[in-house]
Amino acid sequence: MASSLLLNTSTPTLGEVFSNGKTFEVPRFQRHYAWDLDQWEELWEDLLQCEQSGQDHYLGAIVLKTFADRKHFEVIDGQQRLVTISLVLLAMIDVLQNWSAQGRDADANKQRANLIRERFLSTQDPASLTFTSRLKLNAQNEGFFRANLLQLRPPVAAARLPESDKLLWRGFLFFKQQINTRFPAEQANAVALAHLAETLADRFLFIQIQVGDELDAYTVFETLNARGTQLTVTDLLKNYVFSRVAASSADLEVAELSWDRIVGDKEREFSKLLKHYWNSHHGVTRPPRLFKEIRQKVQTGEEAFKLLDQLEATAVLHAALNQPSSDALWTQWPGARQHAVELDLFQVTQCYPLLYACWDACQALLPDALRMCSVISFRYVVIGRMNTQPMERAYINAALEVRSGHINTARQLFDALKALYVPDEQFEADFATSQVSTAKSRVLPRYIVYRLENHLAGTSLSFESDQGTLEHILPENPDEEWVQAVPEYVTDIYRLGNYTLLERNLNEQAGRQAFPVKKALYAKSHYQLSSRFSWDTWNHSNIDARQKWMAKQAVACWRLNF
Repeated sequence: MASSLLLNTSTPTLGEVFSNGKTFEVPRFQRHYAWDLDQWEELWEDLLQCEQSGQDHYLGAIVLKTFADRKHFEVIDGQQRLVTISLVLLAMIDVLQNWSAQGRDADANKQRANLIRERFLSTQDPASLTFTSRLKLNAQNEGFFRANLLQLRPPVAAARLPESDKLLWRGFLFFKQQINTRFPAEQANAVALAHLAETLADRFLFIQIQVGDELDAYTVFETLNARGTQLTVTDLLKNYVFSRVAASSADLEVAELSWDRIVGDKEREFSKLLKHYWNSHHGVTRPPRLFKEIRQKVQTGEEAFKLLDQLEATAVLHAALNQPSSDALWTQWPGARQHAVELDLFQVTQCYPLLYACWDACQALLPDALRMCSVISFRYVVIGRMNTQPMERAYINAALEVRSGHINTARQLFDALKALYVPDEQFEADFATSQVSTAKSRVLPRYIVYRLENHLAGTSLSFESDQGTLEHILPENPDEEWVQAVPEYVTDIYRLGNYTLLERNLNEQAGRQAFPVKKALYAKSHYQLSSRFSWDTWNHSNIDARQKWMAKQAVACWRLNF
């Protein structure tokens, strides 16, 4: 029988949250501390405004899993806020202790610091004099939080800390600086600082949701995500998958190690990996339903480990696709690296489900699949600028066919994708009118021009490493003489027909020179696109004519011969 979702909701102040000796633990597998300057500044400003106005301030919802003693809680959601508030309180304690050590109302300030610590943060062992925290962080952050921040002990080498520990330390220093700036070391300001701590305790309120068991916790966690809080699919999946294996500490440790290998500190990349992986195995699944479908299909510890194993294997290819120029994976397939570089340049990821399927089920097909995806993407997306939604669906359907064994040859794969292959006539027409701006990046137009050059010259120059430079025949910043020659310069500057290749020294000489000077320099170039340049004038009509000629070459450059 399915359990009903039992919730206990309230709106306690921060002081009430931490009252009666309550302790809180962030599950070891939750994400690391991630707040930075923007959130610190906002929290500090909220605190100052709250003190000035005397009004309550709501900090949003925290979700706590309740244990039998009703004094120990797991923080399902809200750790970033609780940890940051702890940093504020630790900064207050450090400032008060420093004033005490300087002999400034020493006894009173020491007592103030101790009261804040005992009320919110920790208790002190009478023998060792070390402090035990009432808030335990996850596996990544707990060591630094407990050994350094809680003891107010600076790290030996802050620059060498893991990134999330650096954020904890920087957050502490930020709040300490704000406190020292607002409250110079005077007796009256010590009282004012203590009053600010009281404001934090009595005016900062939470919507507190207590859940009784694991199922309730993850249901609420998912529901909050649907309501637009800061939770991500990665958060949801991590917590859910780990909950499936949490019965065994050994299994949980293995799952943690696997998760770190897959995700590391690249959460944004993992969300892409997860989406494309799931679509590759199960068909089109839109992001709002992704976690729900995973939860339906992954219910046991064994299924959770199978998912992690498959994601880890797929992550190898995903990483190679995202760093194609440097990843050693591509050395086993001559030519494949170039197509991976092209897909990365085009910023096309809709084909990833298909590439994942080839990687898993038919690796011999992967080089052909990469080339097809690159050529199709160039014709369909880069030049055609067509809607990518049909492209995504076609790739996913092809991925399922590869996994089923119905597609295992390049011909079969092309037949499955041929609806995406823009016909020569349309591609030529699209290319003849294309503009590719260099305003933000020269990489894409440079790639296009190098492909045309290699086609004309029968060479294999790399657009990434060759020393040639991209030349605007009509200068990118034209003078008045050029403007009179090409009144349509605003649109013509970034026409593909206005680009050529030049040696760096020739390009520097060309600059914004008059056209006859430029043409004479082009004749000295060893690049075919420039040395073959035959136009006697340069205007809108000739730019158009040259681009139509380039379009005919492009049809042969970006072609699949099936």
